[in-house]
Amino acid sequence: MNDLSVLKSMPVVDERSSSGATLVETVTRIFSDITRYPVEIIDPQADLENDLGIDSVKFGEIFSALRERYALPGPEVMKTLPRERFRSVAGIADIIAEFGGAGSSDSAPIVTLPAVAAVEVAPPPVTPAPAVVVPVPAGPSMLADVTQVFVDMTRYPVELLDADADFENDLGIDSVKLGEIFAVLRDKYQLPPPEVLREKWKPNSVRTIRGIVEGIASLQTVTAPAVVAPRPAPPPIPAPVVTAEASAKFAGKIALITGSGRGLGRDLALHLGRLGATVLVNSFHSREAGEATAAEIRQAGGSAHHLWASVANTAQLNKMFDTIEQQFGGLDFFISNASNGLLAPLDVIQPEHWEKALRTNVIGLHQCALRCRPLMKARGGGRIITMSSVAAHRYVDYFGCMGPMKAAVESLTKFLAVEFQSDNIRVNCLSAGAVYGDLVEKWPDRDRLLPIWEAGAGGRLCTSADLATFVEYLLSDGAAMVNGSILVMDGGQTARG
Repeated sequence: MNDLSVLKSMPVVDERSSSGATLVETVTRIFSDITRYPVEIIDPQADLENDLGIDSVKFGEIFSALRERYALPGPEVMKTLPRERFRSVAGIADIIAEFGGAGSSDSAPIVTLPAVAAVEVAPPPVTPAPAVVVPVPAGPSMLADVTQVFVDMTRYPVELLDADADFENDLGIDSVKLGEIFAVLRDKYQLPPPEVLREKWKPNSVRTIRGIVEGIASLQTVTAPAVVAPRPAPPPIPAPVVTAEASAKFAGKIALITGSGRGLGRDLALHLGRLGATVLVNSFHSREAGEATAAEIRQAGGSAHHLWASVANTAQLNKMFDTIEQQFGGLDFFISNASNGLLAPLDVIQPEHWEKALRTNVIGLHQCALRCRPLMKARGGGRIITMSSVAAHRYVDYFGCMGPMKAAVESLTKFLAVEFQSDNIRVNCLSAGAVYGDLVEKWPDRDRLLPIWEAGAGGRLCTSADLATFVEYLLSDGAAMVNGSILVMDGGQTARG
């Protein structure tokens, strides 16, 4: 039995009942079963995105289950409600009660999903259902049709909706809105129930419009036409070469890297793990990816631990550092890699986008650095590296929210460097140009901009390997006299003006 079929069998209990779980408790259990979060950390009043890291894709999955279980009305009704009501478990429980969901007479026992067993049991034979051909709308390609649904539902200009842009991090499409869009797509393409989609679609594959299109095409029993011409693959990114001698270079050192579940942060974590450091991998929205990064380091013979927390959430940040202090007693290296900002023209950016970016990029850095200081002082000193972008000093398309934030990061780096120097803590900033990887691949207007960036950088962009070797140098004793510096790595692009 899969997750969602189990959830459907759970009871709906009136919150006023003296027996059984309250509605809030039952909804909390549903969130726990789908996200695999312990029930204890799902505070009914917590913000789903900012406090719990439940991103728009995961919320869309959860809300589809809630809609079916409690027979909630469709998107036309839901979109009339203020979005703030969908931001917590308690708020969602109130909505369910408002539409009569708490009054069901279903009395089946609450079922808790079992832990994954070590022994696989073959499922009973199932007679396959007859194949159903899902009709593809005539006219424009499926990519154009799906994009148009997003245009209609979000009111974004079609030029902004890059097929590879991440819904949440790049486009600012929150979980409520994405749930509405998924409901429309399910009706438009006659998609199967959520439990079937959960089995067939990988979680990370539906974070972009292209991923959704590919997922829809994969469910058809007829050959789907090509969605788009394949893009040329970026050059391979080799791992930095680590000699046997260098593999113990940072032995005994403890390194915290925020935002290291994926992308550049992940590559930096793997590199420091190869150099012998005990790596503290931090992730928030990419919780599963963070655990996978730590596991990969351990599988390669290194030492790593995963710490789930948002640096934009002061309580979670402090809990993370309390854990570091209790379990490790100190810290040697801190790389402030966690970042948040909308990729969009300035006229699309809203106050909430500025607030998110500020809390993660600047306030999060400041609060982490303050907690790092005594931990590093206890070990005789340490190194802090902040991450910036050449967009802090020049125009970069679609980086109008992040550029100013990175300028603030560079300024804060200098203040930290001066004030922490007395404790033998060096603070420097690595300001990079575009880097091959996930971010460049999903950049709006990527096909036009990438050749321009490559030409300005002498033919290729930086790779994560380039940055990893430079980070290694800044953390080493050889960089003892480098402090308060903003170090540019962009292949000479900014030197061209």
